[in-house]
Formats: sequence, structure tokens, C-alpha cells
Amino acid sequence: MDPSRPQPWAKTDPDSGSPALTVRDHCLIVGSVAEAILARLAPDAAGLAPPGTATIAALHDIGKISPGFQRKCPLVAQRYRAIPRAEDNHAKLGQGWIESLEQLRDSDRRSPAWALALGAHHGRYVPQAGAELIRYFREEVRAYPEIGELREALLDELSNCFGPLSTEPVGRHSAALHWLTGLVTFADWVGSNTDWFPLLGPGELRDVWTPDEARHAAEKAVGELGWHRSAVTAQLGFGDLFAPLSNGESLSPRPLQSVLIAAADRPGLYIVEAPMGMGKTEAALAAAYRRWNEGGERGLYFALPTQLTSNRIHNRIVEFLDKVVADADSVQALVHGNAWLFPDRIRALKPTHGRAEGDATDAHAWFASGRRALLAPFGTGTIDQALMAVMAAKHSALRLFALAGKAVVIDEVHSYDPYTSALVDQLVKHLLDVGCSVFVLSATLTARRRSELVTAAGATLPGEMPDDYPLITRVVRGETLAEPIRVVGESPVPVAVRLERRLPDAASTREEIADAAEAGACVLVIRNTVKSAQETYRHLKSLVRERSGIEIGLLHSRFTFLDRLCDETKWMKKLGRDGRERPKRGAILVATQVVEQSVDIDADLLVTDLAPVDLVIQRLGRLHRHARGWRPSGFEQPRCLILVPEVDWSGDEKSIKSALGPSAWVYPPFPLYQAERLLADRESVVLPTGIRALLEASDVEPQNLPDGAQRFAEELLVKHRDMALSAARQGWLDAATLPDTEGTKTRWGAQRSGLVVLLAKAPIERGGRTTVVLADGTRYDVRPGEFCYPLAKSLHENSIRVPRYLVGGSVDGQSPWLRNHIEDAVAMVRSVDSLALVPLGAESATYEFIYSKELGLGYTKSERIPLPFEPEEDFWY
Repeated sequence: MDPSRPQPWAKTDPDSGSPALTVRDHCLIVGSVAEAILARLAPDAAGLAPPGTATIAALHDIGKISPGFQRKCPLVAQRYRAIPRAEDNHAKLGQGWIESLEQLRDSDRRSPAWALALGAHHGRYVPQAGAELIRYFREEVRAYPEIGELREALLDELSNCFGPLSTEPVGRHSAALHWLTGLVTFADWVGSNTDWFPLLGPGELRDVWTPDEARHAAEKAVGELGWHRSAVTAQLGFGDLFAPLSNGESLSPRPLQSVLIAAADRPGLYIVEAPMGMGKTEAALAAAYRRWNEGGERGLYFALPTQLTSNRIHNRIVEFLDKVVADADSVQALVHGNAWLFPDRIRALKPTHGRAEGDATDAHAWFASGRRALLAPFGTGTIDQALMAVMAAKHSALRLFALAGKAVVIDEVHSYDPYTSALVDQLVKHLLDVGCSVFVLSATLTARRRSELVTAAGATLPGEMPDDYPLITRVVRGETLAEPIRVVGESPVPVAVRLERRLPDAASTREEIADAAEAGACVLVIRNTVKSAQETYRHLKSLVRERSGIEIGLLHSRFTFLDRLCDETKWMKKLGRDGRERPKRGAILVATQVVEQSVDIDADLLVTDLAPVDLVIQRLGRLHRHARGWRPSGFEQPRCLILVPEVDWSGDEKSIKSALGPSAWVYPPFPLYQAERLLADRESVVLPTGIRALLEASDVEPQNLPDGAQRFAEELLVKHRDMALSAARQGWLDAATLPDTEGTKTRWGAQRSGLVVLLAKAPIERGGRTTVVLADGTRYDVRPGEFCYPLAKSLHENSIRVPRYLVGGSVDGQSPWLRNHIEDAVAMVRSVDSLALVPLGAESATYEFIYSKELGLGYTKSERIPLPFEPEEDFWY
């Protein structure tokens, strides 16, 4: 660019506010970063990049060469006062200007679709930027003719440096365009890091970076970031991939695992239907390992229904990666929803012009949260984090870019409602389009749901599908006919589980549980809500207090991460596969759905609330899970007590829901009716051979329903249609942009969540520092505006996720040091002489809280402050 002209600024110094980096230099840096990223992409993802991708990334901030943006800096604002209402959204301006250029239009005079990536690099698409800005650009040319000349000169320089811009058509709604937007965003974030790309000091603003210098710095930055590191050791056998058995012998593949590994010779969708405990997780990991060695995929994302299930699977994947990953740094990068990526590489991405600019602030938030799991080479986390890649959530494109080219495992697919299932279908389609192989795992998949997944992959099922169970269905990427693959030799011994009905919360039922534990049984009690689990635990503890040697525990989601991890580890050891720490005098574990799936618990007796059939089957998978040489007398055969309330299904809606109790808020009533109907007359269910027939029966509405059940069936049908339509409207380009918060519209009717952070004492501000002492005793001193990685980690470890309405407006009143380290959180101080919690930054609170390591978090409505609404029954697990 012409050095004789005043250079447009892109970044300002955060202290003085003076211009500190030119638009030309920043664009040159980001283009160089994009080149370095492109060179490190997984082979199947690299093919998505159109010619000139680095140039497109470099052009992301060309809209900053505009009067509206330039006058954001007070020191230069006087130069650009001729247009009173100048547009200042530089992303929108850059997209609009590119769309207005005649030389970039195709033969049908359409502007390049990739221009959308420029407008969306701060997280939100602007579908019609060019059309909106036509008049403005004409006014701008009249007032400041040099602005257009500067943009033209920069376009020419960047094109000469990084290559000509693509003229290939890219679909406006294609996964490739969405992926490109994510790449541009990521390149901008790395290129905005002042550790790698320092700003100028005070003085006259000028261009200082040469292309060679920018490329050298970009190579260093992307190399140090390590997001791409996914090299694995080749030619390992199945026994080399996993930890040996307790007797020291190597693990041998089961027929299901061998068949899936053999089938995974090409990229595509693999649907694995198999009973609980048959090694689906290991099968998917071993198949992913084959794809890494033989295909173009690199890396892994293992998606589970909840944070709790991702926490449990995390350790198994750590052990696997310890054995297969050649680069030790990649193993360190493994993260999940409550873990942390690159702890030794956290960079304070300082905002360079306040929060409005967005790039550094957004990057800081991403790198200080569980969302980074997607950018890690190997990660575990919730399905919600991945689903937001195909929704109109802020920075959804960055999520898709982060997942591209990986092996993606989606576990427990059966547990999603039609709304989330439709989003999963969109995710599967997009993942296949961006070079992923997708492994869908389920113990309770219906034929209808299997067909929907195959359709999402662009294929159809053959005319006749085998009724085998287990079964693998493969859709090779690009092919239109799915292939069912039988699993020969996998013949698990049928086990008849005896079913017995009991009334919920009856004293006689509690006595029976206590008696079973006293007889030496390990009893698992699964309740549908945290409140029910807490109350059941209290009652049972009082019953077993006088009975010698009976251990009792409680698991649910409303403990701090550290307390929950401690309790989960304890009970997984006591009730898991190993058996060496299994209680000999009996035990009772009361839990919510957190133990329903992806948890290795082996109970002698199961007691469960009524739930939809597929989830009851999942819970039965915790019963006699492992072969043991000894079970207590009377518990040699698996037995399940189902807590079934007395319901008159011919009654009105209110009376039926009242009879169902809290479960009616957790699950739609009609699936509960189906479960009661199908299980009522059964004395037993045979696992796994009886699973398929029971599932298909639950998916069919019977004739001659009772009046109340009929109304709920009709209501559910309408609701399912609404869910499907709503899911179809969540497209990333056309829908209104949602907050970039996990769980935002990924579940039907899901409440927004918040975090309660427990402190041991109130923070003390002294000498420009804030001293923070958390509930676990860790202490930190933090300066204003400083990001302290260990503190951020400890805040998450000492936090509890709750429905957002419980903490309400208190989130907005939190101190800056807290908001800088954790999102949507309220700090509460534990009282010295009671279990009560005192919230900070809130003059009044709608709820009053208590916390104990034994029971977890509890709350009651404050009598002093009325609720602005009546919340639904708590159903957080």
C-alpha cells in the first residue's frame, strides 16, 4: 500500500488507545496463518479449501478500511466525519464490498458465496450484506474516494501474495462454506495474538511486516499452538490399543469389534447396534485407529449425551490414546466438557479495541472454556458441543472447522428426542461432507431411527434388513445404498431379568432395599430427579444406620466437579468390573440418570423409577453386568424392582401428571404409559435377545388407548412434529444467531444453565490484587484484567451446574475477576457454622442454597422474595 497515505489502523494499543497495527499488516499476518493452517489439515479436510483460501482469510478485515470503522479510534476520528452515519461493522463492510465487485461475479452475475465467510468471521452470518450496503458504498466513494483505492490496492497485494481468488462455485448452504468460515475465524484469532504478533509502540502508524516475516511468525504460532498434532503409532494390534485385563492378559477382540474394524476400510457412516457391555466403545476406537492409519481422517471427537457420561468415558480414552498417540503433547490436549486444553500454552489474547471488536475477546472465551475440546486433536465432550456446529449459534462455523477430518463417535444415540435427533441427522450429514468418518453407537436403536440416520448420510437401506442384534450398518461416503453387516460369532448368553413392581417412596420398598443390602447385595437405586434421589438417600441412610457394615452413597449432577469425581471414582471401584473392592457386607448406591449409560456399574439388585422403555433397558444393563463367581444368596439371578405409581390413565391430564409425580416433568407421559403397558404383565425380560422386540413395540401406538393416554399420545405426536419443524429452522445461515453457550437450543425446551462456584471465604481486595480461596482450599491472587489459567480451572472444579433461573440476575452482578475466568457463574461463600451458602454480588436472591459433600446442592424458595414465574419441577440429573 502507498506509504505516503495515512495508513488505516486495524488494532489499537490497549493502554494508550493509539493505532498500533495497520490493516495491511494484520491481513498479511492472518493470510500467513491461514497458509500454515492449510498445510497442517487432515487430508480429507484439506480438499475442502477452494483456490485462494489464504487470500480469502487475509481479506477478512478489509472492511476496516472504511470511515465508520476508522473513526472508532478517537485519535484519528476527525479525518472521517463527512458521513454522519457511517457503517462501522467492518465484517459486514468487507463482505458487502467483495459482493459489489464486478470482477468477482460469475457468468450469472452472482457474487462469490465465500464472501459470506468475511462477514461471519466474528461469529454471525450476514446473508444480504452487499444488497444492504449498495447506497452506502456510493456515498462513501463520493466522500472518501481514497478509501476505495486503498481497498483495491490491498486486494491486489494480497492476491499477489497468497494467490488469486477462487471463481469456483461454493454453495451458500454447503458444509464447505461453513467450514471455510471457521478456518477464517481461527486464522484471525491466532493472527490477533499479540504474543506471536506484537503491536507497534507509540508513533506514526506504518506497515512493518514483510510477507517472509509474517510467514515465519505464522509457522511458529501455529506450530506452538499444537491443535493439529495427531500423529499415531502404526501397526498396533488390538491388544496393544487397550489396557490389559486384571490378570495381565492382553485384551482380545470380540466378534463385534473385529467385524467393525474390518468394515472400516473406507470413510463413511458406521451405525453400531449392540447390547450394553459388548465393547462398542473399544470397537469404535479401534476402527477410528484404522481410519487414522489408512484413511485421510486425523484426530477424534467422542460425543456423549451429557457432561457426566463424558467424564466417565474420558479415562478410558486417555488410556487408549496413551498407547497409540506418537506425540505426547497430543495426549495432553485431550479434553472434555470440564477439562482444559493446552494448559502450558494458554495465551492471554488481549482485546485491542474494547469488547466491540470481538476477535480477541471471543478467542479468550473459547480458550477458557470446554468448547476447546473441539479444537483439540483428540477430545471427549457432549453431543451439544458438536450439534452447535450445524446451528445458528455464534461461531458454529469454528466448531465445524474444528471437527472436520476427524473420526467422530456419537454414543448413546437412542437417548435423544425427535428435535435433537433431527439435529444429529444434520450433524452427520455435515460431518461426512467435511471429511469425517462417523461412528454411531447405540444399544437401543429402533429401525425407524436407523433409517433416519442412513437418509441423513445420503443413502437408503436395502429392501430387506436383517433383524440381527448386534448389527452394523455401513454407508460409504458418496455411495447411495447402505450395507447391513452381520456380526457372526457374537452370541451372548441370554439372561432373564426378573421384573417386579413396587410403589415409589413406599416405606415397605425402602425396607426391602435395606434388607437386600443387609443380606450382602450391592443395590443400585435410580431415581428420575435429584430431589427424589436426595430424599431416597436420606430415608435409606436412616434405615441402615443401625445395620452394621452397609455402605451407602449418592451420585447426581449437583455436586462440585471435584466432589462428584471423588464419589464417582469411589463407587466405580466398588461396583465396577474389577471386584477387588466390592463391598462384602452389602451396599446401596442411590443415583439419578448419571449412571444410566456409559458407566461400568455391576449391581446385584436394581431398583428404578419408571422411565421410557429404551431407558429402562439401559438401566437393566447395570444389573449383573459382569460374570462373577459369587453373588449373595437370593441374588444369584438378576432382579429389578420397577417403581410404578398408581395412575388412572383414563383420567384428566392434571390428575395423571400428579400421579406420575416428578417423572412427568422429566419424560413425556405417553412413553411412560408405553413402558408401564409393556412391562406390566412381564415377569421377566431376556437380555439381550429380547431388546429388539421390546424397543419396536414401544415405537408403535396401540389401539384402544385409555382416554388420558390417548390425549397424551396425540399431544406427543403434535409435539414431535413441532420438534422436527423447529430443528429444520435452526440452520446456521438463515436462523437468528444464538449465544455460543453449550446446550443453547440443542435440546427441546432445555433451560439455560448457570454455575454456582463455591468459595471458602469472601474474596479480599488488597494492593491491587484480589485474593480468592475456593471451597477445596486452593488460594489465588489475581490482578484486575488478568487471566489466570489455574484459577479458571479451579473455579470449574469447585462449581455446580444448575438451571439458570436458580441464580437469575445474580450472574450480572459478579465481580470482573470471576467473569474473566468463568462464564454464567455466581460465587457463593460457604458458611462457617452451617451448610448455608451466601451469594456474592446479589442484593437479593430468589432461592436460598445449602451444600454438603454428602448430599450435594439443595435449594428452597426464599420466603422474602416472590418468584416472577412458577418454574417446572426440577429435572436436572
